[in-house]
Amino acid sequence: MRNYTLENYEDKLNHQVIHMDQAVCYCPEFRASHMLHDYPSRKLQLARAVYKGEMEPSEYIAKLVFQGILSRQGERWQNFGENPEDATDVTILCRELMLKAGFGQAIAEGLKDTLAANGGHVLKTSAESLKAWQEAIPVLSGSGNLLFLDDATAALAAEAAPVLGQWFKERGISFEPDIEPIFAGFEYFAYGLVDEGIDYLKALVEKMHDKGVKVVYTLSAQSTYLLTTFAEKLDIEVPFEVVYLPDEIKALNIDTPSYFYGGSFNCRFLGNGQILNALAVNDDEKRVATSMEFLPLLEADRRVNVLNIWQKPLTAEYFLTGFDEAMAEKIQQDALADIEKSGANQIVVFEPYAYALLKSKLPEKKVLYYLACL
Repeated sequence: MRNYTLENYEDKLNHQVIHMDQAVCYCPEFRASHMLHDYPSRKLQLARAVYKGEMEPSEYIAKLVFQGILSRQGERWQNFGENPEDATDVTILCRELMLKAGFGQAIAEGLKDTLAANGGHVLKTSAESLKAWQEAIPVLSGSGNLLFLDDATAALAAEAAPVLGQWFKERGISFEPDIEPIFAGFEYFAYGLVDEGIDYLKALVEKMHDKGVKVVYTLSAQSTYLLTTFAEKLDIEVPFEVVYLPDEIKALNIDTPSYFYGGSFNCRFLGNGQILNALAVNDDEKRVATSMEFLPLLEADRRVNVLNIWQKPLTAEYFLTGFDEAMAEKIQQDALADIEKSGANQIVVFEPYAYALLKSKLPEKKVLYYLACL
């Protein structure tokens, strides 16, 4: 019997629709549209009305419920010190509700079509990129270690593979052979396909366990969250240790003032702001007096900003389908403006989707994936 259901989360849903709109000014979708129906509590109010039989489901409501990048930015928990999990969970479950009512199907089908076209992956990893990973990562049959090379990191950050491989070699860490991209499965949940997501994640964990894996090294915060916090709430037992690489790094090799972009899964899902800040400790720093209260900028020799739960999201940190392109562009521009304010010519990024976006949007700056700074 599945416990992750809207029935079991009804109290959390009721709490989320209470209009504590103090966080609205931080919500990326509201900042893009200036429409209150893009604020989480208002979306969930509509979904709750459908759940309670007070409104008929419709494509209009489904579009609003699905129109969000699950960034956790601008939700009531940030202002009131509440559980940051709740709004995400009830949003996922309300999306499932709309799908079961027959609405929002095109978005879910978009994910399924992508997986079918890419052989079970949300992103295609080129032959050249795959070769880079396979040549760089040290392997040893029977090591008991597995490298969780998520789709996005595999496809978008392969230039960092040699540095990562050398880092592992210097520490005598090897991995089971067959280094391949892994679809983590978060998109199933993001698009309301909860049963499919649970079945997929269970099978993935069992497959790794059957290989004799004792330790799984993750490179992205999304896959880390999925295998730890999220798996636990789904009652999926993970019978191996999950090690997120930034937790093992003592310091990054940063020799020029750099803006750090942590991403939503790091800063808000895992709460890793301080962990990432500690990877580049400044010898000399001074807060910029004109920087925003919750987004401190620094005059410093290494890291010129402070990562915390308020850093604006650039994009969804999963494969995005069926999302309004104009809204996505405005969300990007909002976050890019903060990066430009820092004045840094180098950006260190801890999230693969944001890494690809920043390289495209800021070609005049040096954009480095954190793995390249080991």
